[in-house]
Amino acid sequence: MSYDKKKKFIVNFIFYALIAAMVFLAVKYVLKWIMPFVIAFAVSAIINPFAAKVSKDFRVNKRFAACFSAFLFYALGVGIIVLTGFGIYTALRNLFYDLPQIYNSSIEPTLASAVAFIQNSISAFDPSVSAAFEEFSSSFFSNAGSLISDISVNAVSWLSSYITKIPFFVAAVFISVIATFFIASDYDNIRAFIIRQIPERWHLFLGDVKDYSLHTLGRYIRSYALIMTITFCELSLALWLLGVKNFAIIALITAVFDIIPVCGSGGVLIPWSVFSLVQGNFAFGIGMLIVYGIITVIRQIIEPKIVGDQVGLPPVVTLMAMFLGVRFMGVFGLFAFPIMLVILKNLDDSGRINIFR
Repeated sequence: MSYDKKKKFIVNFIFYALIAAMVFLAVKYVLKWIMPFVIAFAVSAIINPFAAKVSKDFRVNKRFAACFSAFLFYALGVGIIVLTGFGIYTALRNLFYDLPQIYNSSIEPTLASAVAFIQNSISAFDPSVSAAFEEFSSSFFSNAGSLISDISVNAVSWLSSYITKIPFFVAAVFISVIATFFIASDYDNIRAFIIRQIPERWHLFLGDVKDYSLHTLGRYIRSYALIMTITFCELSLALWLLGVKNFAIIALITAVFDIIPVCGSGGVLIPWSVFSLVQGNFAFGIGMLIVYGIITVIRQIIEPKIVGDQVGLPPVVTLMAMFLGVRFMGVFGLFAFPIMLVILKNLDDSGRINIFR
């Protein structure tokens, strides 16, 4: 490699590294402060074609059509989020509130039967060990009851503490809604103003970035919809074979949980299997653990392949991007890093930038 090529490579590397660092810092530290206005602009861009169609078909003012579209969007979106969130909060709160009663009526008798069986088996061989085991089991049940009560109280308090944060969330949503009405009613002028502030030589580049982003995001959504469908079919078949009632609804809820990295299907299947084992339903509990293991293995195999094929990346590169994304930016990075990598690849393929050879 000649000196000029080395110099060009170093300059390009530093330039793109600085851009990447600025984007990373902006997303991590600045974006959260202006998020209501970013959401407002994004919503305005989404509803703008619908508002234009309403204005044309019903021959009403564009501003009125935009405000009506924004109201319709938020009425449906916020309504769904509030009803779903309230349902989840109520279900969790009732579960944790009833946890001590569930332990006393179901879990403790099953554990006591298991402990009595073990103690009788031990006493047949060594009575001294049996006495020590009896003392340990008594201490265990005493501490377990207190632990369950503490978990119930702390969990309910934890959920209640999140309710106190709702006013801040409502304030952010309120600002987003108001900003959406202002931006949507004058979207074309605001968009034209923003474009005028950008140097003309960047217009084609940013246009390509927007097109590639939307294209990649659409493929990303399709890939995870396919993964969720596969998980739903696997769970439906497994739960049906295990004799679970309403297996389709449970499979759908679990498949949605499986898409969420923090939760996963284990957030539903593992507690369910443990509870079944504690109650003495060993066949069902073991069956649920086997189902969880199969689903997890299949998910780990198909996710990089499906996501990579949809967005145009090799599976190993997709897996690496997902891993680095989680390490640097958590759950957001799991989705953002592969998308950014695809955008860079498309820009490089089109000749807008020169990174890869």
